[in-house]
Amino acid sequence: MKGAEQNFLDILWQICYHISTMHNNNNNKRCIPNRFLSGVLLSGVVCGVALMVFSATMKSALPEMKPFGVVLNTGTDELATQTESTSLIQDTLPEDISEERGTSAGYKLVSRAVVTELRQSRPTYALKILETDPLSKKLKHAEFDRIKAMIAQSYLVEGKIVQAGLIAEQAVTRSGKSVPLAGWVAGQSAWRQGNYSHASDMFAVAGESGVASVWLSAGGAYWAARSAARAGDDEVARQYYEISARHPRTFYGLISLRALGREFEFNWQTPDLSRDNKRALEQDLKVSAALRSSRGGNLSAAITMLSSTKWMKSEDGRRALLAYFQYRKDPALTLFLARKTRDGNGRFFDTALYPESPWEPKSGYEVDKALIHALIRQESRFNPYAVSRTGATGLMQLMPSTAQFVEGGVSKSLSHPETNLSIGQKYVKHLLNDKAVNNDLFKMAIAYNAGPGNLSRWQRELEGVDDPMVFIESIPSGETRAFVERVMVNYWIYRLRMGQDTPGLDAIAFIDAPNSVKTAIVVADTPIQQVALAE
Repeated sequence: MKGAEQNFLDILWQICYHISTMHNNNNNKRCIPNRFLSGVLLSGVVCGVALMVFSATMKSALPEMKPFGVVLNTGTDELATQTESTSLIQDTLPEDISEERGTSAGYKLVSRAVVTELRQSRPTYALKILETDPLSKKLKHAEFDRIKAMIAQSYLVEGKIVQAGLIAEQAVTRSGKSVPLAGWVAGQSAWRQGNYSHASDMFAVAGESGVASVWLSAGGAYWAARSAARAGDDEVARQYYEISARHPRTFYGLISLRALGREFEFNWQTPDLSRDNKRALEQDLKVSAALRSSRGGNLSAAITMLSSTKWMKSEDGRRALLAYFQYRKDPALTLFLARKTRDGNGRFFDTALYPESPWEPKSGYEVDKALIHALIRQESRFNPYAVSRTGATGLMQLMPSTAQFVEGGVSKSLSHPETNLSIGQKYVKHLLNDKAVNNDLFKMAIAYNAGPGNLSRWQRELEGVDDPMVFIESIPSGETRAFVERVMVNYWIYRLRMGQDTPGLDAIAFIDAPNSVKTAIVVADTPIQQVALAE
């Protein structure tokens, strides 16, 4: 079932579930109402007229989907000269948000019921729902095990390492690479129990999965490599570093590339803007309107306008557009077009993927410019008017309360680019000097996303975890884990663009790197934690 019919079926599933939860207060209130749904479907409701009427009615009843570019903060994917070719590296772009495709309506309904329990830190009850509800038994094995992997991850986050591993391995045993998250969780469990050889095998499930997101695949392969190195198998370690390094614009992919002693050949060229194209673009009313919309904060409207222009229909046209918006210093539209445009050799323009801000803090940069850019790229995608669902505003997605704290109670417009950058930079400086952060960039990113209080609490709970990578993956907030990894890879790539070295990346990369690489490359004699986390 495709298109509108599939959407209609999904809506029916939601209605059934909500009817069940609203009208049942007994112990069975979370039982998935499959019998009711079957009756509805068999009654012939799914017909053309009913579909149109129902869709029109539900359009106003269902939550509005925020357009791309308006709510961007999810709150919520270099030392040595290159000695080997990077030609095997896949020049693909990692998506910041991956979503499962091709899943059944039943899977979506059961997973939502399970996630509801997981959000309340009730993995045991979630597991009970999965194992006892009649609808769960009708799921495909891979769908059932994907949900089981989510439950296993919840146990892992709660520190129940052994239980997490047992549940995850059940999913791996039956569904294998179809459930990469299960391999990831089983690998983390085995690593933390010191069983590195088994950890490598489990992480490899995620690293080699054809259905894993680029971020999960790169991460799984990296940890499979580290685990193999810990187990004393440098050959296997190198093999999995190679797999992870195919995705150098991800956190683990870039680290893996450096673990192999190589650098990625980023494309720092910009597309040419011919005089004729410049004149034609300036006279194009849709392009001019898109530029005005972007600068007025309506990035969604700008993208819609651009999509209807002739320029978007060819590679040459998109290059001309990209060159024009780089010339006009509009980083938000530049970043949007960067994901859709390649040069004559099929390579992305990294100057566009990692654009520079045309705005500066009022007093200039007092914090590493690359770090500020890394935060802007992740937080707002360079849209000065971006506003999150929680009220975070502007380029650096500052909460009004945070801004008033930094400014001593004075309220200022957070949508004004220079003002936002000035206040944001002050806040970054404040965090770096915080006792819990202590100039550690990883911890600064954690505090920026989750707050210094949560950072301090997690440090107490994870006392004794001195490996920075293990610390990141032990953070109970998936949103914060993702934020840190994305900000750090942005940071390292921006430093490369700005001609700066990256000692922190090197120090991280050479933890458990193959001995053949370690002996060929000399790393500064500085404690890893200090170099890695305070560039």
